[in-house]
Amino acid sequence: MIIFRSTAILLLFLITSFSRAQEGRSMQGAFGTVTIDGKMWNQVALRPVVPVWKFAVALDLVFYFDQDGNIHKDEWDFSNPEATKNTIIDKIYYIRYGLKQDPLYFKVGSLDRVDMGWGILVNSYSNAVQYPQVRKVGLDYKVKTKFGTFEGFVNDFKENIGLTGLRLEYPLLSSLPVALSFVIDRNQYLGLRDGDTVSYTHLRAHETEADLVCRLLLE
Repeated sequence: MIIFRSTAILLLFLITSFSRAQEGRSMQGAFGTVTIDGKMWNQVALRPVVPVWKFAVALDLVFYFDQDGNIHKDEWDFSNPEATKNTIIDKIYYIRYGLKQDPLYFKVGSLDRVDMGWGILVNSYSNAVQYPQVRKVGLDYKVKTKFGTFEGFVNDFKENIGLTGLRLEYPLLSSLPVALSFVIDRNQYLGLRDGDTVSYTHLRAHETEADLVCRLLLE
C-alpha cells in the first residue's frame, strides 16, 4: 500500500507539473488495461518531455496496478545497482539537443519521425514501431555551417547500423541550393522481428536471389 500511495503521489506531481504550459515542455499519456501472465492490470502510461537548457529528455513511464492497488514491480526494479541502472535507462525514450531549425540538432534514442529528400527517399520513418518489446537506439542529426548543411540518421547502433542516410546541402545560390542525398539499408531482409521460434524474415535473410524469386512466384 505504501508503494501504491507513493506512486499515486508521483503521478499526481507529474500531471500537475506538466499541465502548466511552458515552452519546450509537453506530456502525453494513455490509460487502459493489459494482461500480464494471465492477470488483468490497469495501465497508466506517461511520456513527459523535460527541457534542460537546450536539451530535452523524453521519459517513458508506465505503471501497472492490480485491483488491490499493488504495482507491478518488474518495470521498477531497484533491488540492486545493476537492476537500478537498467530501470533508469529503460525509462529514457530519447535525448534531444536543439530543434531541427537550429544550427546544431541531434536526437538519440527512439526516432518517431524521420524524413529525407523531401519525403522521396525517407518518409515518416520510425525505429519505434515495436517499442517497447524492441528498443532501438538511433540517431537523427543536423548541422548547419557556412560550408553547407549536413543531416542524416542511423536507425539502430545495437544492430550494427542497418538503415542509415546522409544529406549534404550547399547554398550554391541563395534561392537554389544544391543537395546530395543517399540512403542505404545494409540488411534489406531483416524486416520486423517475428515472435515464433523460426523467423520468416530470418529465413529470407539467408536466401539467394534465385531462391527469393522462386518463393515470390510460389506465393
